[in-house]
Amino acid sequence: MDKYLIVGLVFVVCIVIIIYTQMDSRPKSEKVSLKEMLQKEFSEYKIIERNQNIIICCDSPNQRVAEELVLIRIDPQQQKNLRTSGKMLIATYSKQPSIREMKKDFSAYL
Repeated sequence: MDKYLIVGLVFVVCIVIIIYTQMDSRPKSEKVSLKEMLQKEFSEYKIIERNQNIIICCDSPNQRVAEELVLIRIDPQQQKNLRTSGKMLIATYSKQPSIREMKKDFSAYL
């Protein structure tokens, strides 16, 4: 009987540890959207959200339309993909990328 009690306690402790490590550390109210993260990190550029895509634009005073530099697309069905279309980089990610990853990917375009 004692063996089963010890095994049961170890099992419960393992489950609690797994649940604790899988929980998000930030509360729901503090979660920041990708657009807000980008606006904070790339403040010198204009960030636009269009059709579930986020676009980083260079806003120059002598142009009517902002020049689109980077288009960021989140698509869970696709792997990470970086391709160019003219002067613009089209970055597709399977999940929300980190700021460090985006800085590394966009360094040649921003």
